[in-house]
Amino acid sequence: MRSRHVPGHAARRTARLAVAMGAVALAVLGTAGTAHAATAQRRAARPARPVVVDSDRDGMPDAWEKANHLNPRRKDAAADPDHDGLTNLAEFRARTSPARADTDRDGVPDGWEVRNRLDPLRDDATADADSDGVPNGEEYALRYDPRSADSDRDGTADGAEDADGDGLSNGEELTLELDPADADSDGNGVTDGQEDLDGDGLDTLDELRLGTDPQEADSDSDGVEDGAEDADGDGVDNADDADPGTDDPSSDGSDDGSTDGSDATDDGTGTGA
Repeated sequence: MRSRHVPGHAARRTARLAVAMGAVALAVLGTAGTAHAATAQRRAARPARPVVVDSDRDGMPDAWEKANHLNPRRKDAAADPDHDGLTNLAEFRARTSPARADTDRDGVPDGWEVRNRLDPLRDDATADADSDGVPNGEEYALRYDPRSADSDRDGTADGAEDADGDGLSNGEELTLELDPADADSDGNGVTDGQEDLDGDGLDTLDELRLGTDPQEADSDSDGVEDGAEDADGDGVDNADDADPGTDDPSSDGSDDGSTDGSDATDDGTGTGA
């Protein structure tokens, strides 16, 4: 039996499908709208990036150039107005002052510090980056390498070198607060090694050989000045002894077969009579 066509049936089915499809579309649009709103909120929450203006396009912001008395409309990245060995652009990158050769005021120019991987923003002149006994500031003064304990690679550490040839090592001079770059630190005509810093009759080199303190007249605090002591027991005090630092008890400084004490009383015949 053939089914009869019911008027309006197809129309009602089409209407239901349209409603269902509309609901799905609204759901999709609602989800997309929510996601879009969330993205917009996240973007709004992000801090805005500051606008960096570099009018002359030389790599340095106008604000920094103005603050450091440079010309933001002239390409001056390669200039070095403070003559410290760093260009303006390098100063910007290192955060140092292009108008002050020694930003941290430690006595060492910014350029030397940067080249030798030191901190141009911190006073590290008294630090010893290579542990050679010579502080960074002295390494600069002596033209040494603060990153190499043996700058000239001669097998002697920088602290043990004698840069000024006065008989004292750099490390000894620094300990005694002398200038390792000047053989006569006080300019009195006597080399540092020959100075008698404590007035005990012994020069600095003799005191160091004896193991006494060049800056203390009575190193062992026994009431007898170092120069009046008899370190080698030869009957002659240290100040008068030709070789006060010898370990030889006979202490024959003149190599004549007699102790120095005997020489002091010798009449020239070697008999002492």
